Amino acid sequence: MHLSLSLPRETGSVPVARKVLGATLNTVGITEECRADILLALAEACANAVRHAQPADSYEVAVDLDDAMCQIAVIDEGNGFDPATQRPLGSALDETGRGLRIIEALSDQFDLLRNEPKGTTLRFAKRLERSPSRTSR
Repeated sequence: MHLSLSLPRETGSVPVARKVLGATLNTVGITEECRADILLALAEACANAVRHAQPADSYEVAVDLDDAMCQIAVIDEGNGFDPATQRPLGSALDETGRGLRIIEALSDQFDLLRNEPKGTTLRFAKRLERSPSRTSR
């Protein structure tokens, strides 16, 4: 299954993305704990795009869902970042960068990529856990 959302770079778009993906994950029988991890990581990724993707007016969320994995990419066309000056992810207690650290901790795969000629793609993936009564889907 593939979902694609084009969202305005406004704080109100974050809960919209969470609700759409949350309803989808619930429908296919993903456990509450696994859904909560994915949705928190998604909210952090979207919040980063809203906060940091100047001067872009919008950002994209692409979700690929199969029997085993949920893969998410949050893509913006902001100014991006310079990988040469990007500091390593710090502690979850740092004042900045906590969102990235949270996403990395909740996911099984994590990438932060600079897009050419501009923008950023934050990708993460999580192995899916299905509710026992819904394993046949």
